[in-house]
Amino acid sequence: MAILSETSKVSAGYPETTLYKLMNDESVDETTSDAIDTFEAEEITLLIEAGAGVNGGVVTLEGAVTSDYAGTWVSLGTVTTNGASKLFALSLSPTNDTSGDIGLPMPYIRARISTVITGGTIDLYIMRRK
Repeated sequence: MAILSETSKVSAGYPETTLYKLMNDESVDETTSDAIDTFEAEEITLLIEAGAGVNGGVVTLEGAVTSDYAGTWVSLGTVTTNGASKLFALSLSPTNDTSGDIGLPMPYIRARISTVITGGTIDLYIMRRK
């Protein structure tokens, strides 16, 4: 998969926000997005827009130390789609580590359809604030 679009916005007094579109009309189990660099990020939000008819499926937000890591990525959270909603979100905010630094748990994140999307397809975005 590739980054399909990227839009950034900077407003005075607010962090830079970049919205990446990573999937368009996808439903296949084990489809993964490109990795997004989360170095210096203040927050990451996974956004899923479900198409008409979607009634199930799971998307996992995953992290790794490198963008091209070939092993099993670490699960950072999941979103379960359903027929009751058409927009879903999962946010990761900074955490304190033992050094006292603030940061997200992994330097790279991606999304993976971990259970087939049933009844339709999804568009998937990741929003990064830094």
